[in-house]
Amino acid sequence: MNIKNIKSFIEFYKFLGITDCISNVQRSKMKIMVDSDENNKKTREIKTNEKNIITKSEAINNLKSQILNLDCNLKDVATNLVLYDGNYDADVMFIGEAPGANEDIYGKPFVGEAGKLLDKMLSFINLSRNKIYITNMVFWRPPGNRTPNEKEISICLPYTKKHIKIINPKLLVFVGSIAAKSLLKSKEGITKIRGKKHIYEDKENDIKIEARAIFHPAYLMRNPIEKKTTWDDLLEIDEFINSNKILQNE
Repeated sequence: MNIKNIKSFIEFYKFLGITDCISNVQRSKMKIMVDSDENNKKTREIKTNEKNIITKSEAINNLKSQILNLDCNLKDVATNLVLYDGNYDADVMFIGEAPGANEDIYGKPFVGEAGKLLDKMLSFINLSRNKIYITNMVFWRPPGNRTPNEKEISICLPYTKKHIKIINPKLLVFVGSIAAKSLLKSKEGITKIRGKKHIYEDKENDIKIEARAIFHPAYLMRNPIEKKTTWDDLLEIDEFINSNKILQNE
């Protein structure tokens, strides 16, 4: 725009909402003030991001407190609550059945012989504990490593759903029949559920997440012939991860 005179210059600035008052502040100081505002903006953004991370961590801690207050008979015979292991910002969440003896001692899921086998299986598709989040349907060890009963599962189920909501993964992997049947609301066994594409749906929380099911590693230790079948399942999981660019920034 060509400014023909002072009057038109002032009117143009008024049109933009800029004052026509002349400031005594030097240009260098004005620049510092602008830079300071930009830095403050960046600081606010960083604090916001930090708050998001803290909020997720707090949500898990709140969930843990709720679980500790559950009226479940397993609490009386178990040594530790077994809640999770891995990265709670992960895009892939594994859900098993219940803790075993080693899990009960260390307070972490899948740390026994079955857990070592699961880690080895996951390593073949470039997954590890720092890339995934892992938990169980039931949070305490049933006596003698027995299968959790329906009452125990029903007590823990609402909190497993809350757990899923907090982590909000892009892929759920159900390890074993208990997790697969309970969360997919299926009466079929793991043999029929595995090898298929599923959608986990929680209408109450308006959640739909891609899901897969695999044999429990403890089952594979008893039935090694099924390892080939599980390898096929792992390849399909790996294909889903790669095609949807999950974990690309890990």
